[in-house]
Amino acid sequence: MTQPPPPSRTDVLAEIPNMLGSPIIVRRPSGDDAPAVLTYLRRVGAESEFLSFGAEGPPITEAEERAFLASVRSAPNAIALIAEQNGEIVGMLSFKGGNRVRTRHVGEFGISVARRVQGTGVGRRLMELLIQWAQRGETVRKINLVVRVDNGRAIALYESLGFVVEGRRSRDMLIEGTFHDSLIMGLPIDHATP
Repeated sequence: MTQPPPPSRTDVLAEIPNMLGSPIIVRRPSGDDAPAVLTYLRRVGAESEFLSFGAEGPPITEAEERAFLASVRSAPNAIALIAEQNGEIVGMLSFKGGNRVRTRHVGEFGISVARRVQGTGVGRRLMELLIQWAQRGETVRKINLVVRVDNGRAIALYESLGFVVEGRRSRDMLIEGTFHDSLIMGLPIDHATP
């Protein structure tokens, strides 16, 4: 299996300095990144109880992930971002808006950060880039998320970026026989004026 070519400087959306090692770059993935994305998702799923999947990763094939990554590059209401350190994915965010006319302006995102780089600003930078992208576009007017009520670090990050709690879902996740509630949070997007 061949690796995708390294990103050119024009592909890099942000660079995050890292006191513990080489910098972390953030870029938009292509379909060629699908194998590395799925490997990363299985790895991060094994590290976290807060994701909707475990070490098995999300129930998606490589072909499906390749198609998704390719499709979000041109969609006005979808984006995927990956954070890489030394060519290895250490963080990911994906957002997708609705498919119908009345819901295409609103969507939900998922985010994950590898344990070894948590606390280095990767999650915050991915979120900031998502918000900036939505503000520059003409389609997205609301960003939603779902987070477990006991994920205090994530909730604090979301609140610091302007997200507000809009509701609570009970028994939203079942992990090893224990139910976990989730919060529904949202951020209205006002488009930047030129």
